[in-house]
Amino acid sequence: MKKTLPLLAVVFHLCAFSLHAFDFGLVFSQDAGFDIPAFDFENIGFDISGSLMPRFTMPLGKTGRLYISAAINYKTDPFVIIPELTRTDVNFNFGNVNLNIGRMFYSDPLGITASGLFDGARVSIITRNGNVRATGLYTGFLYRERAAITMTTDELKSGNMEIDYDDFANTYFAPKRILAALEYDHPSIAGFVGLKTSILTQFDAGDENLNSHYLTVALSVPGKSVVLDLGGCLELIEYNDKVTPAFAADIGLTFILPTKLEKHIKLSGRYSSGVSEDETIGAFLPITTVSQGEIAQAKFSGLSLLSLDFTGRLAKLVSGNLTFTYFIRNDKGTYRYYPVTEENFDGFFLGMEIFGRLIWTITSGIRLNLGTGVFIPALGDVAPEADILWRTKLNLVISLY
Repeated sequence: MKKTLPLLAVVFHLCAFSLHAFDFGLVFSQDAGFDIPAFDFENIGFDISGSLMPRFTMPLGKTGRLYISAAINYKTDPFVIIPELTRTDVNFNFGNVNLNIGRMFYSDPLGITASGLFDGARVSIITRNGNVRATGLYTGFLYRERAAITMTTDELKSGNMEIDYDDFANTYFAPKRILAALEYDHPSIAGFVGLKTSILTQFDAGDENLNSHYLTVALSVPGKSVVLDLGGCLELIEYNDKVTPAFAADIGLTFILPTKLEKHIKLSGRYSSGVSEDETIGAFLPITTVSQGEIAQAKFSGLSLLSLDFTGRLAKLVSGNLTFTYFIRNDKGTYRYYPVTEENFDGFFLGMEIFGRLIWTITSGIRLNLGTGVFIPALGDVAPEADILWRTKLNLVISLY
């Protein structure tokens, strides 16, 4: 008995250490979508997809930590299983200096130029006068659909290709691009203005020879019940031995309502340049496609968007939002998707999207999301007789920690 008690104490200590040091998790996400053109319930489009995402973390010495996560994605019609390595990186913290190596998340200050997972390394230096980050990234090993790189016409077409396991390399991996970024941010300059700025450059490592460079500045001015956000991005596009400038801008005004449950209203506007008549200014060209709108899912190039968003907690476990977004073309050639057709390239006003979402947190590990909305071309002059699009999305997320 005397020998057993110390042994049990050691085992208990090791188990406690292991539980503290290592962390496992599993997330299951199931999506179902319904598309109903012109409210024609006899021709409903239906799609199902989902992901099983395990993760694992462990310490590396006194300063490091390893994070590994993956996903087994599946789709129907046709049924296909798609393996994917998601965020997987090593992080070392040396006081005011932080080092990340591996597959990590990166986003530009406005979230419109490059946003998502990338492979590479990042060094962050934290000071009292702001934070500086230097990042080098590569895209060629990413899953094509997740990366959403559609800078050229060929990339846009190949982005919708189904995976062919007989031609895996050409149908799975994203276009090859090298990114380098230098960033600075300060949470509160003079206790008044938040600043984020970056210089981002992208070099084509494939066959298109399309390079691009971005200078982005984002400001945030918080008030007692109002927050003003504004920013802009200047781009230089290098293609076919020609350099063309392009630009984008973003402004938002958020009103925080004095209610018991958190609620706010946001007015926002986004602009991305189209091709000018004399072609001295080009269409803004982001590296990754950050879709605008839940139904339109438009690429942010040659478009303006005006939005009104109501967001809030409706009950203790239920939150939601309702968004009205109006889409405007800035030229007649860059955006050529719904409701634009080959016979109709006239007009600038595409129409309005109305989309609402409810989020029910059933338990700490189970969440149900329901979204539904319509896109109405009749509220524009591009194709006022085009069919209304209606889409409903249902998403179930189960997290096991």
